[in-house]
Amino acid sequence: MAYANYGVNAKISIQAASPIRMQSNTPVAFIGTSDTLDIGMHFFMNPDLALQKCGEGSLKKSLVEFSEQNVKAPIILSVYEDDEINSISNARAAITLLKKAKAKFTYRPNLIVAREISGEDAIKTELESVATALKATAIIDLAQKSSIEAITKMKEFGSKRLLAAYPFVKTWSNELSDYEFTPQSARLAGMIAHTDAEWEHGYADSYSNRVMLGISGTEGDVDFEMGESCTAEELRSAKISTIICENGYRTWGGETSDPETIWQDLTRVRVFDRISEACQKGVFTAIDKRADVLKYAKMSVEELLRALQGAFVLLGFEVSWNNELNTKANITAGKFYLDIRMQNNPIVKQLTLDFIYVDTYSEELMKRIA
Repeated sequence: MAYANYGVNAKISIQAASPIRMQSNTPVAFIGTSDTLDIGMHFFMNPDLALQKCGEGSLKKSLVEFSEQNVKAPIILSVYEDDEINSISNARAAITLLKKAKAKFTYRPNLIVAREISGEDAIKTELESVATALKATAIIDLAQKSSIEAITKMKEFGSKRLLAAYPFVKTWSNELSDYEFTPQSARLAGMIAHTDAEWEHGYADSYSNRVMLGISGTEGDVDFEMGESCTAEELRSAKISTIICENGYRTWGGETSDPETIWQDLTRVRVFDRISEACQKGVFTAIDKRADVLKYAKMSVEELLRALQGAFVLLGFEVSWNNELNTKANITAGKFYLDIRMQNNPIVKQLTLDFIYVDTYSEELMKRIA
């Protein structure tokens, strides 16, 4: 802006907290095959549009199962060629390609599904790597034939970026005119995205203990008894998301296999992801400005967290400058460190009802029979 040497000049500036917006949608990436789409990535604003273009193949099956959960979300399809020799390598390349999704479509996958192939070790490791890079959650279908085998397989897991699901679910196939057993992953992604979209802060809620639509059973019985040792209890204790039959077929899980127990709650992982990403974007404009703008960057973060506390997403928070790291040398170099301490509203995992016999109400009996 040019200034006149004479007269009155005007300058407009900001000395206030800037609103920080939370991500309001849940982009979902599907890796699979299609007989109509070219090899590579494709973007659609919702699953209906994607279904119109994807033709036959595993991607169509994923999208149908996802859509059965009554959810609309941005869709990224990464298509690979399924051949006998290079199928796994092609699929891994399709997963890796998701790292470029934001640059190409401005959308970064939040959930990643590789139906039918995620149980392969080589695919699982690539999904974990890409999900970690994208701060996303990849859903792995455990293809083991028994709960014992599935629990044993989980010993190979150790990441907050993976959600493991077992067993396959019983669904109706129009093509076969018969029932078949299919992976859970696309339906789970639909349920998570649906939960996210239920209200402004749906990402702070769990997909667990909700009815999974479009299924009529599971491959192998998963017995469930409230308050008792059962297969569902063993699976969930092993950090495996499963299905129970209790007033409908319900999801039962929501834990990751991360070595740090704090991050074994998938909802907590996703809450911190959303908040940290929103704050990063919200204060980005402070970069390459004079350091006095940091006062308002701090205020902006505080105002977002205060709103989240008011919505009961957070129980409390504290924002402060890190005096140990904000040394004279770092300040001279233009490096500043802001500590943000916060606690999310926890998801209820266990409720114990303690029934105790007492005789203190005997007088009520005597009143009745007097």
